[in-house]
Amino acid sequence: MSNRARGQFHILAQGVGAIYVATCVGIACSIIQTPLLIAGVGSEAYGLYATTGTIMIYLHLLFGSGYAVPKYVAEFQLRKDMDSLRRLTSSFFFAFLAVALLLILLASLALPLVPHIFKTSPGLVHVAKVVFFLTVTNFSTLLPFAVLSGVLYGIQQVHLTYWLELLFSILNLISMFVLLRMGKGLIAVSFGTLGSRLLVTAVLVLLVRARCPEIRVSLEWFDGKLLRDLLSSAFHYMAINISTLLIFNTGNVIIGSFAAVAAVTAYSIASRMCQLPLGLILSVGKVLFPRISQLDALKDTRRLRSLHILLAKYSLMMGLTTCTCLAFFGKSVIVIWVGGDNFAGMPVLLTLSLLIPIHTLVQSSSFVLMGMAQHVKLSWVLMFEGVVNVCLSILMLKHMGVWGVALATLVSRLAVSFWFGPWYACKVLGQPLVEYLAGVAPALLPTLPCTALAILVGRVRLSPWLAIPVGSAAIALAYVAFFLLFSVRKPERELLWKRMRDLLRGAALSAESRNVKSSVGA
Repeated sequence: MSNRARGQFHILAQGVGAIYVATCVGIACSIIQTPLLIAGVGSEAYGLYATTGTIMIYLHLLFGSGYAVPKYVAEFQLRKDMDSLRRLTSSFFFAFLAVALLLILLASLALPLVPHIFKTSPGLVHVAKVVFFLTVTNFSTLLPFAVLSGVLYGIQQVHLTYWLELLFSILNLISMFVLLRMGKGLIAVSFGTLGSRLLVTAVLVLLVRARCPEIRVSLEWFDGKLLRDLLSSAFHYMAINISTLLIFNTGNVIIGSFAAVAAVTAYSIASRMCQLPLGLILSVGKVLFPRISQLDALKDTRRLRSLHILLAKYSLMMGLTTCTCLAFFGKSVIVIWVGGDNFAGMPVLLTLSLLIPIHTLVQSSSFVLMGMAQHVKLSWVLMFEGVVNVCLSILMLKHMGVWGVALATLVSRLAVSFWFGPWYACKVLGQPLVEYLAGVAPALLPTLPCTALAILVGRVRLSPWLAIPVGSAAIALAYVAFFLLFSVRKPERELLWKRMRDLLRGAALSAESRNVKSSVGA
C-alpha cells in the first residue's frame, strides 16, 4: 500500500475515531442532562427547552453554506493557493458575522411574538422569551466562527473540530449540573450554555492560528466577487440543510404548535435517541467529504464510483445494526432513562428506527454529490420532500397523534429522496445503477439472521440493565461477523485487515517514539 493510501486511511481513522468519541460523550451528556432537567425545571419547562433547542437546530441551516468552506479549502489546499484561501476565509467570516448581528436584531424584535409561538402556561412566558433570545445569541456567536471550523475540516483536520464539540458537551453539562444544584432555573442554564460556547470558540481561534498560521481573517482580504461566485453553490448547500431540518426536525415544533408543548417531551426523547447514533454512522462520509472534493478536482471518477458504493454499503450495515438494536431495546432504554411516562409508544419508536438505514443510503449519495458540487438538483428535490413532510405531518398529527408525525417523515422519505439520491449520484458519476445496487445490496444479508438472534435474546429473561448492553453487543457483533463473511469480498476483506494492521502498527510506533523522546527529555 502506498504512503498516500496509508495517510488517507490514517486521516479517516483519526477523524472517525474523534467523531465516535465526541458523539458518545455527547450521547452520555444528553442521557444525563434529560432527567436532570426534567427533575430540575419540570416536564413543561423541559418541553420548552426541547422546542427552543429545535429552533437552534433550525438556525444551523445557515451552516449549510458552510459546506462551501471545506469544499473549496480542500481544492485550494490541493493547488497550494494560499491567496485564495485567505480571501475565502475572510469573505465568509464577515458575511456570516453580518448575518449573526441581523439575527440578534430580529430576535429582539420577535420577543413579543414568543408567547404566540410557544403554547406555554402563563408562568413560563417570561422564561420562554429570555431562553429564545439566548438561544439565538448562542447560535449567532457560533455562526461566524464556524468558518474557522470549516478551514480545519477542509485541510482534513476534522478530528480537531469534534474534540472541540466534546469539550463543549462537557462544559455545558458541568455548568447545567452546578446551576441546577444551586436551585437556578432554565434561564440560568441557557446563560451557562452561552458561556460554554464562548470558551470553546476562544479555543477554536487558538487552534486555527496554530495549525494554519498563513490564514488571517481581515477585512483587507474580503473579496465580494469571490463571495458572489460561491453564493450559488453555498445557497444550495444551505437548501439541503434546510430540507434536512424540515424532514427530521420539524416534529417538535409541529407538535408544540398544533398540540401542546407538554406533548413534545415524549416524542423528542424518542426522536433524539434515534438521531444520536446517526452522527456515528454518517461520520465516515463527513470525514471523506474533503477527499471527495479533491478526487473531483483531480477528475478521478473511478475512485469516486468505488467510494460511492463502499460508503453506502458500510453505512447501510451500521444503520441496519442500529435499527435492530433500537427496535428491540429502545423502549427499555427510554424507561430506564426518563421513565415510562415519557415513552411515546412502540409505533413511534419503530417508525423512527426504520428511518435510520433509509437515511444512511440517501446521505451517502448526498455526500458524494455535495463533495463534487453537483448538488443543485438534489437540493430542490430535498426541499420538495421537506415541504411534503411538513404538510403530511400536520395532517396526520390531527388524525393519528404523534405517531402520524413520525409516519409522515418515513412516507415522504421513501416517496422522494430514497430513490432519487442514489439514482442521481449514479447518473452524475456515469455509474450504472445495477453496479451500485449489486455493490450495496450485500449489506442486507445479515438482517434476517441477526433479527432472529434479536428475537431469541429478547425471550431470555434478564434484567434490563443486563439485557440492553448484552443484547445490543450480541446483535452488533453478529451483524459485523455476517457482514465480513458474506457481504465483503475476499480482496476487500484482506485490504481492510491490512490497513487496520498498518494503522495499529503506526500507532504503536508513534507511542514508542513519544516514550523515547520523554526518556531523552528526562
